Amino acid sequence: MINALGIVNFPNNAVKIKGMSNYRTIAAMSFLGRYRTIDFVLSNMVNSGITNIKVMVREQPRSLVEHLGSGTQYNINPKHGFIDMLYPDHQAVSDAYYHDMYLMNENIEDFKSSKRKYVVISQSYMICTIDYNDVIKAHEESGADITCVYGETKRGKVSFIGCKSPKLDKYGRIYEINNNIGYDTKANILTETYVMKRELFVELIEKSYEISPLFNFIDIIKHHLGTLNVKGYKYEGYLACINTLEEYYRINMEGLNPEVFSQLFRSDWPIYTKTNDSPPAFYSSTGHAKNCLIANGCIIEGDLQNCILGRGVHVEKGSVIKNALLLPNTYVGPYSHIEYAIVDKHARVENKKEIIGTKDNIIYIKRRDRV
Repeated sequence: MINALGIVNFPNNAVKIKGMSNYRTIAAMSFLGRYRTIDFVLSNMVNSGITNIKVMVREQPRSLVEHLGSGTQYNINPKHGFIDMLYPDHQAVSDAYYHDMYLMNENIEDFKSSKRKYVVISQSYMICTIDYNDVIKAHEESGADITCVYGETKRGKVSFIGCKSPKLDKYGRIYEINNNIGYDTKANILTETYVMKRELFVELIEKSYEISPLFNFIDIIKHHLGTLNVKGYKYEGYLACINTLEEYYRINMEGLNPEVFSQLFRSDWPIYTKTNDSPPAFYSSTGHAKNCLIANGCIIEGDLQNCILGRGVHVEKGSVIKNALLLPNTYVGPYSHIEYAIVDKHARVENKKEIIGTKDNIIYIKRRDRV
């Protein structure tokens, strides 16, 4: 067991997934049919031996609470570990004040009472598989006060927009952190995973309001770049950030690539999620699927190509669906044609027989809508 408290942070206030964020937090969004985005950071923590975990929740907690439950699906023994959810005790004055540092301040007693030596703070909207043991080992060997995990992307012009991009000197020390504005194709991107001693973490929280009550956690780190030894740890694996509707669609569809799928799902690194006791997917004599991920409980009577289906989706006879995400319990009526679309949970496609988007213009069908 690793001697660290895990903290799952939430994205900053500017990050919204158009349409989908009206119904749930990003951490609770469906991913690759049967998972939620938070499953990856929680599985990374548990696989690394972190079993004391705090999940910070800014808003719309219902879907996340239902998904996490008691946390036993993440292979955590409740006698020795836990997944707790942290909420604010008081409402912030405005959205400008309602950021991660505010919530950390509201729950500082939880962090003070922990007996763990380190804290590992990570993000739910960053998709990766990382062993935090390696990060902590590098942190200890470097003598850093704070270690920030970063990855390198070749999609800097079109992805990770608004994410933080660090600059490092030849010794691996971070001396500057800026927003990625899409200027360079190749860019370093912070995964928003940080390792530090718990006492330092508490100290940063206590002093944050003296600096600025509008500062979020990364602002505090940037403020201390000149006074603390902040080192970078380069992560070499698959990295993606779900921070727009377009990226949500692209990253899900990227999971249909066997090379990407094999990086995310390794035999030695299980990704845990909430299980469901529904039957296997059923294919009728008219049902066909090519290059698809189809969850259990689905009924397939139409033709599917390059699609991802959540649990309990029903596609009627004569329907043709290509390059689409159908979230759990959606229904597609007979002889419908859907391309480049996201159909949210419990939506029913009955009357509008053609829903055709493009690769650059993804159509979103709202949750529970009947179209």
